[in-house]
Amino acid sequence: MTDRTRMLEKARAGVKKAFEKRDIQLIQAVRCLDDLDSAKALLFTRVIEWFRINFPEFSLQNEESACAAIAEFGSKEKFEEKKLAEIVGAAKAKEIMEQAGASYGPAFTAADEKAVKELAGAVNGLFAARKKMEEFIEAEAKASLKNLSHLTEALLAAKFVTIAGGLKRLAEMPGSTIQVIGAEKALFKHLRKGTKPPKHGLIFQSPLVRGAPLAERGRNARALAAKLAIAAKADYFTGNFIAEKLKKDLEKRLKQIRGG
Repeated sequence: MTDRTRMLEKARAGVKKAFEKRDIQLIQAVRCLDDLDSAKALLFTRVIEWFRINFPEFSLQNEESACAAIAEFGSKEKFEEKKLAEIVGAAKAKEIMEQAGASYGPAFTAADEKAVKELAGAVNGLFAARKKMEEFIEAEAKASLKNLSHLTEALLAAKFVTIAGGLKRLAEMPGSTIQVIGAEKALFKHLRKGTKPPKHGLIFQSPLVRGAPLAERGRNARALAAKLAIAAKADYFTGNFIAEKLKKDLEKRLKQIRGG
């Protein structure tokens, strides 16, 4: 075997080892989830705008139910209260039927109806794909990010790893950096123009921060970020489960913050 061949084999082995790390799979899954969210939001808006040509009064807060109804019927003229009730509930179905009967929207042609039904069906497929991807991320995060997932939601833990660029990079970050992950634009603006520094970034999605009174959010974010920094180190360097103690210490600190 020549030196060049040995170097090539060594490089291949290194790449294989790097790709075997579970956080690589997790990062791809989280990015895929973001792409699904973007595509779903864009196409859902298009479905609703198109369907409202036929039924301008149509309104449902639940996007999945709205798409399911459109995919089932295709136009207000085809609505059946019994089938509609299975999708949106009896009370809402009755309300929609009354609106459909009084609607001023023009009728769709058969081709229009078929096209909007097919598009709504495709969007429904994105809803289903997103749900499965989220389930995969949560299961994978709980398995490979045991400490992080115990301190915060599994999906949020996976997002931290993704934005950081991997578990190793997250494990090397201090709590102060983890606290503002996701708020890079605000941080750079602070450094360039002297505006107020951000108190939190992605960490705001945690109920411990988002659900706290406004005056406590910054301190809650700092306390949680400090524990997440330790949890990330444990997940990457040792794999030991220490999150129970971290959570108890965090709860104690949050109680102190609430008490002033």
